[in-house]
Amino acid sequence: MTKKIYDRYFWLTLLLVVSLLLSSCSLGTTPNEQATESSPLTPTEEAVSTPTPEHDHGTTVADDDVLYHDDFANPATGWPEEKFDNFFIGYHEPEYYHVEITSPNYKTTVFEPGKQSYGDATIEVKAFTASSRTAETGDFSFGVVFRRSGDQYYAFVISQRTKKWYVLKSTPTALTILVEGTDEGIHDPDVEDLLRVDAQGANFTFSINGKVVNQVTDADYASGEVGFFVQSFDVTAVHIHFEDLMIRKYDGPASSDSDAALYHDDFANPATGWPEEKFDNFFIGYHEPEYYHVEITSPNYKTTVFEPGKQSYGDVTIEVKAFTASSRTAETGDFSFGVVFRRSGDQYYAFVISQRTKKWYVLKSTPTALTVLMEGTDEGIHDPDVEDLLRVDAQGASFTFSINDKVVSQLTDADYASGEVGFFVQSFDVTAVHIHFEEITIKPLKLVVICDVRAQVLHVRSGPGTEYSSPVYLKSGETVQPIGRSADGDWLLIAVDADNNKSWVYSSAQYLTCNEPLDGLPIESP
Repeated sequence: MTKKIYDRYFWLTLLLVVSLLLSSCSLGTTPNEQATESSPLTPTEEAVSTPTPEHDHGTTVADDDVLYHDDFANPATGWPEEKFDNFFIGYHEPEYYHVEITSPNYKTTVFEPGKQSYGDATIEVKAFTASSRTAETGDFSFGVVFRRSGDQYYAFVISQRTKKWYVLKSTPTALTILVEGTDEGIHDPDVEDLLRVDAQGANFTFSINGKVVNQVTDADYASGEVGFFVQSFDVTAVHIHFEDLMIRKYDGPASSDSDAALYHDDFANPATGWPEEKFDNFFIGYHEPEYYHVEITSPNYKTTVFEPGKQSYGDVTIEVKAFTASSRTAETGDFSFGVVFRRSGDQYYAFVISQRTKKWYVLKSTPTALTVLMEGTDEGIHDPDVEDLLRVDAQGASFTFSINDKVVSQLTDADYASGEVGFFVQSFDVTAVHIHFEEITIKPLKLVVICDVRAQVLHVRSGPGTEYSSPVYLKSGETVQPIGRSADGDWLLIAVDADNNKSWVYSSAQYLTCNEPLDGLPIESP
């Protein structure tokens, strides 16, 4: 009897052990085993597109908008792990992908393992310098590569040590800087920065930590791979942690960033670097704490001075506030002053005014001459000692010129695609002229809407409706500048005179032909 009980106990125990073993096998391999079964250079289907419903910087992203995402929590997504003479790449589980370069004057790139080609897309990369693995002295850069095919690609990179950023272009023969600048908002090492590229056709917008820093137009590379870039300059070792990569359908720069300045100076701080010099015929410098001045002390002379970063700007909106300081200007004689843009050497355009004669000019400088492309009169130009606001909207070969928020002319000239921005002063027959520049702002392009009147008579009303009075009217061939629209879109708010008195006209394709869509105008109340 005792033996039978023992035998029964033995078989029950054996059956339980077998059952547990079978149950364990049904659970499949461990995560580590799964990782070894998939080649590290071949992404799984999950790695090719890992949609996430919400980006952790607060931007809501629909699943079907995400083209690729990796937060580097899973090495099985297939990014390469390699060690070479001058650098190595791989995972810092469970949160980073790293690139380390161990010698100066070296660069490397590594690309999304699916090797997908992206054209129009919004790309965001979070990364930082791991200072504990980076030499204490020397400079370097890191960031995102896009539209890569072989040796051809663009890159947007930063240096956390110097607070500089660069837009690079690689060809089979060289790596060149398309544009560069400084952004004090770039974080220190060991703190992540968010780099963003909005690529649409030949137009690219670049942002750092939610702030637009520049726009570039280049049509050479239409699509290609996306990845990471690290370059050592004079540093002997640099270690970069890439924390997150997201590629999604192009959605343009974030609306909160659309008016962010690419450059701004109100001249309250002389440390921003504008030159202070005195020459035989002119001098330039600060009138602390509020102005930058240019003074010319002889007739028939001109001078220019440029934004000290020497950045190159293509499609942008430029605004300059300036006026004549009459106490330092001769009582008779004429002169002009304003904004210079797209300058390279002796080549540039300029938009200038004379506060004395109420005239404006669009100039073009070549290595051999300074010519007047257009000129006109605007009685809205202020008298000396009162500032005027000059604005240039530059898009490709098309330029729109405004004075005190009123469009005065449009022009097409394709010769100069990009260049520096600065100030211009020219004396004609005046013996001394002193100009105060109060503010300069360079922003991502925000086009001015211009509409040509097609109707024989278009009533201008005091409110958005036929019940409002119509004290004036416009005739066929005249031009208006809409600055707002009614909630239903049927009426446009316009500025109709030099004092920018606001009135309304009916919005109809039968009556108006406009250069830009009207749905981007702000909604205004009567």
